Amino acid sequence: MSEVALWRRFLGQGEPHPVVPTDLARRLAQVRLHAARRLTASWAGAYRSAFKGEGLEFAGVREYLPGDDVRTIDWRVTARTGRLAVRRYVEERNRTVLFLVDVGAGTVAGSGTRTLLEVAAEVVALVGSAAIAGGDRVALSAWSDRQEFVLTPRRNDASLLRMVHELLLVRPQGRPSDLLAALTEVPRLLRRSGVLVLISPFFGSGYGRTLGALARRHELLAVRLWDRRAGKGTAKARVPARDTLGRAGWAAAGPAPEVPELSRVRADVLMVTPETLLAPILARAFLARGRRRSA
Repeated sequence: MSEVALWRRFLGQGEPHPVVPTDLARRLAQVRLHAARRLTASWAGAYRSAFKGEGLEFAGVREYLPGDDVRTIDWRVTARTGRLAVRRYVEERNRTVLFLVDVGAGTVAGSGTRTLLEVAAEVVALVGSAAIAGGDRVALSAWSDRQEFVLTPRRNDASLLRMVHELLLVRPQGRPSDLLAALTEVPRLLRRSGVLVLISPFFGSGYGRTLGALARRHELLAVRLWDRRAGKGTAKARVPARDTLGRAGWAAAGPAPEVPELSRVRADVLMVTPETLLAPILARAFLARGRRRSA
């Protein structure tokens, strides 16, 4: 069976899908392989440490993984089995991670072999893989000046790969994105407290109040897409002077004044470019966030 046929069979789930071009199928396979190779136990544990739920309903135990909060270790089970075990809670495995992805004109740029939209797709693949491994569900809303498509919450690899597939098929039409309209739709898509991952160049303004309301209800991560060679994002703003969490590539919005709306809600901001090695950057960022939460 050809590579294209394999991807259609895997992603289609019995539903009609457009034919996937060979070059696109190859890129999809590369994204999937890259994510799978990087998704180690430490990576999944780092995600859980950074975005673990606060629910109190006990849901069992599992083996300890590097990056887990040591305060969740169940010492009785550990003593009985001889292996470190941690307690799990309903919120930890039932949360929804919503990726709100900007697919407007600002994502056309890129350098080397990747566009900013392809970088966004890889972020979704990596963070989504860790979320599913941690028991969370993943959903996606893609926006330009309007909502392009929505994929509802699911907890399986097929749904995640379909998200990547749909993102790589998008062809930005040169329209500026309407982040305010995109954020206004979030309460309909993320009804319970969850994790909101915003992926955008963050051009424009006027969405700060809506973003603030969402940040009070959900955990928020902003991934800023930046094309360094093309100078995108530098004409109107400064690049963060320092990374507040060391070499993780992660900057608290306080020292990142180029996006005032993110500064006001004290969002965690990760700046990525087409040259960024995403897996190690994200893993270190998650571990740093987890340590900060545990302090």
